[in-house]
Amino acid sequence: MVQPTPKQMSREEKEAKVEEFQENIENFDVVGVLDMHSLPARQLQDIKKEMKEFATVRMSRKTLMNIAIDESDRDGVDQLDLNEAVQPAFIFSEKDPFQLFSLIKKNKTSAAAQGGEIAPTDIEVDEGDTGIGPGPMLGKLQQAGLQVQVDDGSIHVTKSGVIIEQGEEITREDADLLNQLGIEPLEIGLDLKLAFAQDQVFTREDLDIDTEAYRKDVEAAAIRSFNLAVNAGVINDRTASTIVSKAVQNAKNLAISEGLPVKETIKEALALAASSSRGLDSQLDLEDVDLDEAEESEEESDDSEDESEDESEEEADEE
Repeated sequence: MVQPTPKQMSREEKEAKVEEFQENIENFDVVGVLDMHSLPARQLQDIKKEMKEFATVRMSRKTLMNIAIDESDRDGVDQLDLNEAVQPAFIFSEKDPFQLFSLIKKNKTSAAAQGGEIAPTDIEVDEGDTGIGPGPMLGKLQQAGLQVQVDDGSIHVTKSGVIIEQGEEITREDADLLNQLGIEPLEIGLDLKLAFAQDQVFTREDLDIDTEAYRKDVEAAAIRSFNLAVNAGVINDRTASTIVSKAVQNAKNLAISEGLPVKETIKEALALAASSSRGLDSQLDLEDVDLDEAEESEEESDDSEDESEDESEEEADEE
């Protein structure tokens, strides 16, 4: 594990350390507070090598770090609370806080549990062959709540299941079981608690953003705002061509539906008229109508009307 700076420091060494911290606080755009608790020293050295291109990590006694914050001339930096970390360290960077948090997150690696840790997420055992032969392990997996069976000389998990829920303590027995299954549930890496930039403090919750979901939300908002602007007739560099195209299409559709004989729409208007006539023809079914009978019926109807008129005239004369 990372060990704090040895207690024996001369006055000059303490003053030099505080001066170094102050200089970094005032010269870097971002000042962050890391928690180095439970971080193995070997992994820390590897992480620092990987991060040296975009960040600098420095740690010492909490007292000296607080003195550097209190005596710094940078406005607002006193908002950093080192008590947010069990074993604090400074991280200095020119990246913005969100980029820094993302880069730190990407530099984390998985690690096996030893027992006594808190599960960072639900720990699940996937369905399939464990590669472990039958024996005591079969009972352990069953006690953990998994559905298992022996097949072809090895234990198979027949249905995926969570054996340790997020926030629960990983016991020594749990750790032994996970190690035999080859599951490394822990993440080893820097833990950024706070970041100070642009006169304000960002917490871990502020910085831990799902960038993919955020990108999709921004894209959806841009599409909705564009559609709103087009429908409302708001003309600008982005909407002008779409609004003009929409107006042209609306005018064209109107000319076609009204049968206006203009050059741009005459073909479509004739096609619409032809389609309408075919639709009317199919509804009337004119092929089943006897035109001769229709004419005779019409003539008889006319004669009947004439006779009725004559009778009406005779009755009127008699009166």
